[in-house]
Amino acid sequence: MNSISLKAPAKINLFLDIVGRLPNGYHEIESVMQTIDLFDYVKISEDEEISVFCSDSVLDGDSNIAFKAAKLFFEKTGIDSGVKIEIDKRIPKQAGMAGGSADAAAVLFGMNKIFDSPLSEDELCDLGAKCGADVPFSITGGTKLSEGIGEKLSDVPEIPDCWIVTVKPDISMSTPESYKYYDEHGLSSLEHPGKSGIIGALEENDIYSLSKKLYNVLEHTVEDPIIKEIKNDMLFLGALGSMMTGSGTAVFGIFDSVQKAVSAKNSFSGKFSSVFLSRPTKSGVQTDKSAAVYEKFAELGIKYERVDHPAVYTMEEMDSLGIFNKGVVGKNLFLRDNKGHRHFLVFVFGDKHANLESIQNELGIKHVSFASAERLDKYLGLTKGSVSPLGVINDSDSAVEFIIDSEFKDYPCVGVHPNQNTSTVWLTFEDLIKVIRENGNKIDFINI
Repeated sequence: MNSISLKAPAKINLFLDIVGRLPNGYHEIESVMQTIDLFDYVKISEDEEISVFCSDSVLDGDSNIAFKAAKLFFEKTGIDSGVKIEIDKRIPKQAGMAGGSADAAAVLFGMNKIFDSPLSEDELCDLGAKCGADVPFSITGGTKLSEGIGEKLSDVPEIPDCWIVTVKPDISMSTPESYKYYDEHGLSSLEHPGKSGIIGALEENDIYSLSKKLYNVLEHTVEDPIIKEIKNDMLFLGALGSMMTGSGTAVFGIFDSVQKAVSAKNSFSGKFSSVFLSRPTKSGVQTDKSAAVYEKFAELGIKYERVDHPAVYTMEEMDSLGIFNKGVVGKNLFLRDNKGHRHFLVFVFGDKHANLESIQNELGIKHVSFASAERLDKYLGLTKGSVSPLGVINDSDSAVEFIIDSEFKDYPCVGVHPNQNTSTVWLTFEDLIKVIRENGNKIDFINI
């Protein structure tokens, strides 16, 4: 393996308090952190030297924390090599969302894969702590209690499923500035609620109680009234609770329905340029299994738009997110039958109302079947819970086989994936046909 593509998740703090000062001058914290499905995309390739290139060119070069992570990895392992690091930046800067830490975590995770895993996860986390306090958490992800300077992680119960709207205003504050303000303005005298309340709500799996116990002492370090205004607007728009994350200045709200969350996102989008809709994730850095799709599109000269959206589980959620309004090829979605064969999932709709029959006619494909989840269970060994009612392009000799769950017959080739699908590639119907034709009426180039 000489290259790897990764997804580096953002985080929010459900709870953050400063509980003391260590002899080395660092602040001792207690925090409950949560990864969300807003990602930076990081590609790492073996090279002769370390280099960093970012979609935000201000972050290019050796000043990027990703460069430091790569250098530390080589020093720790004694490997004599280099890496080229390419970052597609989606997590806003100086937001309190660990964007830089997530990139550093991705570099450590990815380099460990490229160079045959010389380090354990604990060793990666120890190395990450030398880059930044949030890096170990960004490696592991999920819901964690963070103590010390942020490097001591322990498990807590997962956050209940919810929708999260995050707004990053134009103002910014660095972490050092925030802690300096805390010290100089005597904020240690503030009341400290303790972490037991938020952990108790997690143990009870109670999103309503949890939303009332959100706390961040560093909110007091931002004097600009915009933070309070965003929080008030979040609550007015239906959030169960709202708080600034980390040292700021992003503010998030927790919602119990996709309709309220989408409505809030749309409302904030009219006022702010950086507004995000997400859901909690259970892991940290992940392999980006869709990268091969984008590379193939570039090879074919096909223009596309990558649209990241939260995980969807129901037709109602898909409709609320507006996923019915463009032509789309689903990626990072596949079924594997009991013989190990992959069945790639494609759904097409939009202005042309392209459906299964349209693809069949365009490609001259005769082998078409319509069946239910029960049929897939019987003939392919797939469980009903793992079946998505999507068109299936099969890499067997039949070239293309389409399967639709009878429950969704009224929808033109629309599917719901039971797992967390966090992004979509929007394509025209003509480009989808081009992709399939270029690959012998198959799309087995999606190597996941």
